[in-house]
Amino acid sequence: MPEFISWADAERDLSAWLSNPMEQEAAKRIYKLEEKVIATGNKDLIDVWGKLQTSDHFYYMCTKFWSDGDVHKYFSPYDSPYDAYIYYMNVLADFETTIEDAQLMPTKKKVVKKKATV
Repeated sequence: MPEFISWADAERDLSAWLSNPMEQEAAKRIYKLEEKVIATGNKDLIDVWGKLQTSDHFYYMCTKFWSDGDVHKYFSPYDSPYDAYIYYMNVLADFETTIEDAQLMPTKKKVVKKKATV
């Protein structure tokens, strides 16, 4: 296929998930974490990272109008696309901190020296 297609909205493209700056920034930040998350080797963190890529998160940030916008609003648990973005980015910031902590853990273990036993 030369272009992406979808079931969503009148355009039948990816605009339901990537049509505005909020969605684009959120997607860019979650995908930017791939190497760091994989490097932790932590299955739980990798699982959370996968769940944060679920299309619904981005769908709820959609700012389309008319009938497409009504469908987005109907399915969203948030009061507005802006609320969806704020909640998602707060979770993402916490997740980034968790990844940083996980990366530091092996370093901390290496720094700790055991006392020699006699």
